[in-house]
Amino acid sequence: MTKYTAKLVGIGITALIGTAAWAGAKSTNTVLVNLSAMNASGSMGDARNSADTRQFIGCSITTYVGSAPTLGCFAMDSAGNYGGCSSTNADLVATARSITTDSYLVFNWDAWTSCTSLHVTNASHGAPKQP
Repeated sequence: MTKYTAKLVGIGITALIGTAAWAGAKSTNTVLVNLSAMNASGSMGDARNSADTRQFIGCSITTYVGSAPTLGCFAMDSAGNYGGCSSTNADLVATARSITTDSYLVFNWDAWTSCTSLHVTNASHGAPKQP
């Protein structure tokens, strides 16, 4: 192998390694609804991109004049398990305002279907939703 050929091979290997190193971490978080634990989790992007037509997850905020905003969170997994909850808790409503169309969500509810927690992750490792 000549010095020139060795240099080209080295550049090619560096380019391949460089591409992999810059690709970034990726995760898949399909929707999971655990009725006995009263929680749901999943990525909005992965739910939208799933091959099945059942999965969804999200939260909404409704405000009526003269009343506190109401948070509603909802999810269905590919098996058809549905979980949902609502709350007027100001901290939960504020957390929900950070949700984007590509967020990863985890929410919990109690026996009266009141939301007891909401976790929102907006990070690069989650899949963006496709059309």
